[in-house]
Amino acid sequence: MNYLDGLNKEQREAVEVNAKYVRVIAGAGSGKTRVLTTRIVHLIMERAYNPRKICAITFTNKAANEMKHRLESMLTSDMGVFVSTIHAMCVRIIREEFEALGLVRNFTILDTADQQVILREAYQEYGYQRKELSYKEVLSYISEHKVNDISVKQAHKMASNFQDERKAKVYDYYQNRLKQVFALDFDDLLLKVRDLFRKSETILNKWQHRFNVYLVDEFQDVDHIQYEIIDFLVGNDNELYVVGDPDQTIYSWRGAKMHFIVDFEKTYPTSKTVTLHQNYRSTQNILDSANKLIKYNLDRVEKDLKSHKNSGEPVVFSNLDDESDEAYWVVRQMKKLHSEGASYLDMAVLYRSNYLSRSLERVLMDLGIPYIIYGGIRFYDRQEIKDMMSYLRMVSHGDDLALRRSIASPKRGIGPKTLEKYFNSAQATSKTMYEVIKEEVDSGKAKPRIQEYVTLIESFKAHYVAKDSIEDLMIHILEHSGLRKLYEKDEEIERLENVKALMGEAKVFEEMSSEGLAGYVQMVSLYGDREEVLEGEFVRLMTVHASKGLEFDTVFLIGMNDGIFPNRNAIIERQDGLTEERRLAYVAITRAMHRLYVSSNAGFNYVLSQRNKASRFMQEMDHEKTLHDVKGIIRNESPKETALKKFMKPASNNTRFKPADQVVHDDFGEGIVLAVNETTLKIAFNYPYGTKQIAKEFSGLRLKGDLT
Repeated sequence: MNYLDGLNKEQREAVEVNAKYVRVIAGAGSGKTRVLTTRIVHLIMERAYNPRKICAITFTNKAANEMKHRLESMLTSDMGVFVSTIHAMCVRIIREEFEALGLVRNFTILDTADQQVILREAYQEYGYQRKELSYKEVLSYISEHKVNDISVKQAHKMASNFQDERKAKVYDYYQNRLKQVFALDFDDLLLKVRDLFRKSETILNKWQHRFNVYLVDEFQDVDHIQYEIIDFLVGNDNELYVVGDPDQTIYSWRGAKMHFIVDFEKTYPTSKTVTLHQNYRSTQNILDSANKLIKYNLDRVEKDLKSHKNSGEPVVFSNLDDESDEAYWVVRQMKKLHSEGASYLDMAVLYRSNYLSRSLERVLMDLGIPYIIYGGIRFYDRQEIKDMMSYLRMVSHGDDLALRRSIASPKRGIGPKTLEKYFNSAQATSKTMYEVIKEEVDSGKAKPRIQEYVTLIESFKAHYVAKDSIEDLMIHILEHSGLRKLYEKDEEIERLENVKALMGEAKVFEEMSSEGLAGYVQMVSLYGDREEVLEGEFVRLMTVHASKGLEFDTVFLIGMNDGIFPNRNAIIERQDGLTEERRLAYVAITRAMHRLYVSSNAGFNYVLSQRNKASRFMQEMDHEKTLHDVKGIIRNESPKETALKKFMKPASNNTRFKPADQVVHDDFGEGIVLAVNETTLKIAFNYPYGTKQIAKEFSGLRLKGDLT
């Protein structure tokens, strides 16, 4: 069978296009993964590209694994094509260039739990309380500052109140702690590579020659750091093939920059664009609603989705009296469909905010309809997995964070005061806590419980050296660490089953890789989205964000009220908040394959402290008769739009700014000038605003201390 068989005209053009730079605008359900993998096969089979010189970049492990499986089925094997997430690729680069970065080869990758351990240390050091300064808030602050190149020194200088001063101190502690334990967080994986490419032409040149062609999936979701890394790797000589849909950019709050794909032709004037209009997922009635809605967004790449199926059933719109009435209405439709032979497993309920599921959950429970909240605790975030991984990290890395968890799981009667003593000694001597503890054991001064712990860890190390098997090591750890007894005592059979699943994955890793235990530990730190297999008759409830990339026979889109969807805070806090909310609604609509129910309610919303009214999006999706009214609604200026007009007022002062100036902005508060360009200023503002480009002529910007 020819690898091109079954492709439509647009897909085939996207596969065969002959250009150095290619942009594929792939609408929802248009078969973009198939196009991307077939493009790789085409380069190998028809153009004789070396498979080992082809790099495909995805943004989830699930997508990377799916692409690998497809390539293996289309070729005799994947033939050495490098398919990876951007973070995993950066790990590979750092592991080769660790000396240039001042790291050790087996550096530790921190997950959120590890980060929180460091924050706990900092809070103890400074006497801070979590109820006054949440971990989530501080981690967001640290990430925002790091990705916007705001140093600890600048953060201290920018701190304009007591709360910011405390965050800056924790930021300082956090960064120093990472250096001490040779650890990187997820932001660092990207930042270290970006900075390395900026500083070392030799290293950059080496990696530019590693691959000849780069293919990037979900290009609408790349942020400025990811884009800079990709741009460095492509350089002047390599090919770039990007696939994405600007209408599905829903992560700008996480740094995604839609203009990278929208302005692709400006960046690469010789590029070619192919648009995939044919949709293989949804009926035409569903796509008509999506097409009508998204047309209200300006500054987009024009496309109009056409269904490969028939018109299908009409989209059902309903406005109920209150949230309870809405919940019962949804469940009535579910029961009716189920009585006609539809499976609950083919039904999904989507909502903008988590709290919207509460009324529906109560009704589902009352009427005995099984359901799950999709996107609960992830596999690698579970307690038993983190317990096992802490022991593996003690064998491979011996870092302080792994020590704190493994020494307490199960409990060994070693209290926080004892650990604090070792922590202080380690800080004073620039060693790890385990190195300090082992020295005490070797000198014969350690207490029996400490001696037992060190003997245990050393026995695990010796076992791994002797057996050279991660799976065998995990079996040994489970039996001898006390974890099995702990789980059996608490009758946590599911925990044991999860650990066994982890062992199975370790075995597969060893069969596929020669990177050993250290490589496996790093892989697990990255592998945060293991696909869960759900069996049984369950209705799935989830946020719209969690539904991205999924599809369901029947979709119920609930809570379609102004202020909820579109979300009031999103509109107020982000300049393009309304357009992104519309893109999010577009994603929700295009999850449905055959049936779409859209509902709102007129009840009182206690979260928003107001009575609900139907979302403008319902009108924008609806029939032609409502079009005139919708246009009238859009023309009404929101407070945010009024603020934007104020923002664009011509300047009334001629202040000259320079780097390092401290400034005050009418809306964003205090900041520090990072760079001065011909017409704009790059300014770092306090959390949550981050770094922004401000027009020099803006009248609402002044030097700090200048009252004019």
